[in-house]
Amino acid sequence: MAELVPFRGIRYAASRGRALGQLLAPPYDLVSQEQRDDLLRRSPHNVVHLTLGEDRPGDTAQDNRYTRAAGYFGAWQAAGVLRRDETPSLYPLEQTFFAPDGRQLTRRGFMAAVRLHEFSEGVIVPHEKTLVAPKADRLAILKTVGANLSPLFGLYRDEAGATARALDLACLAEPAGEADSDDGVHHRLWRADAPEVVGALQALVRDQRIFIADGHHRYETALVYRRWLEERTPGLPAFGGHHYILMFLCPMSDPGLVIYPTHRLVQGLEDVRLATLLPRLERFFTVQPVEESLMKPVGRAWAVSRLSEHAGKNASFLMVTAEDQRARLLTLRDGADLTGVPLPANRTLRDLDVTVLHAIILEHLLGVSAGAQERSEHLTYVRDAGQAVNRVLSGEHQLGFLLNPTPMWQVEAVGDAGETMPQKSTLFAPRLQSGLVLRAVDPLDRP
Repeated sequence: MAELVPFRGIRYAASRGRALGQLLAPPYDLVSQEQRDDLLRRSPHNVVHLTLGEDRPGDTAQDNRYTRAAGYFGAWQAAGVLRRDETPSLYPLEQTFFAPDGRQLTRRGFMAAVRLHEFSEGVIVPHEKTLVAPKADRLAILKTVGANLSPLFGLYRDEAGATARALDLACLAEPAGEADSDDGVHHRLWRADAPEVVGALQALVRDQRIFIADGHHRYETALVYRRWLEERTPGLPAFGGHHYILMFLCPMSDPGLVIYPTHRLVQGLEDVRLATLLPRLERFFTVQPVEESLMKPVGRAWAVSRLSEHAGKNASFLMVTAEDQRARLLTLRDGADLTGVPLPANRTLRDLDVTVLHAIILEHLLGVSAGAQERSEHLTYVRDAGQAVNRVLSGEHQLGFLLNPTPMWQVEAVGDAGETMPQKSTLFAPRLQSGLVLRAVDPLDRP
């Protein structure tokens, strides 16, 4: 089934503490413009110069943020800022962090070069739909820089706990890298090149399928890039680096695996008034106003706690409205008449909170078509519940919909069924930092 191989990772010469921490960055899709500008100023060698550089006045086809990223990537290697490991290796990674409930958790896995497969082959399994613009952006980066600048996140089954034993063996030496990232996560990275360790880690997924937890856009981009290269240069070797992608692999049963929701904000719709919207919602949902004021932190916490009480039960979400500055708990009615609602046939998929939100409210009631959703028209995705509420109360958005996290068993069941959830349905935390390990993509050389 899945094939993973060691590769010669490209890593910062600075490998410890603040010196390395100042060079890391969150994944490109989590970096706001303000945060990006701060990271660009923080260090001339921060990885964000590669992953998400700034557009400049006068940019041309020959000089733009993609070509500048390629220039930095080559120059940093020539200057020794980035160094390529001498031997192909796998890279165990341990991330220690505090969950929202205050527990300290540790998530463990390892990085490898994983062979690409079309989704139709059933070896690499997606669970989310993708958006158009991010794929075009990541394709431009891959074509110009010729490297995987941050790892995807892949999951596999390991009910027997073999991963923990293999990683215990791989992590006997001192870490090759150790640092804290801005989100408070402590990262420890090892380099494993001993044949017995590599073999043990490869065996974990040899007969498995890999579920993409995060990185769908980059994975689809890598497939497009491979096809583009093969058409442009027929006869490239089957072992070429363009057949692989950098991925962090973690068992679904890992005790440090946490899933957060991504909330939806709506803007730019005409005639979204409560007087007409609420009666339409009540055809499908029980609508319960939250009496506490959202202007106060305690009121927001109470509203979110009301939503969490419904996790794993009937589809529910918290609707925040700019018109009256209030929150309402929406719960799908048993036996609601769903005739004419564009819900999928697959039962697991149609029962997801996020599917109900997209199909009934966004598409059926508000008129945001599936195509418009894919293009992010009228929709903004926000990870932080407090930020989501603020952006609605400020009038920046008309409506906000806060969700509960999607449980792991539903992610797995949707992937097993060959289905995909609406885009941005899951957020696996902590996110993988860019800059711990990079990988050159050479179509003429092995991974």
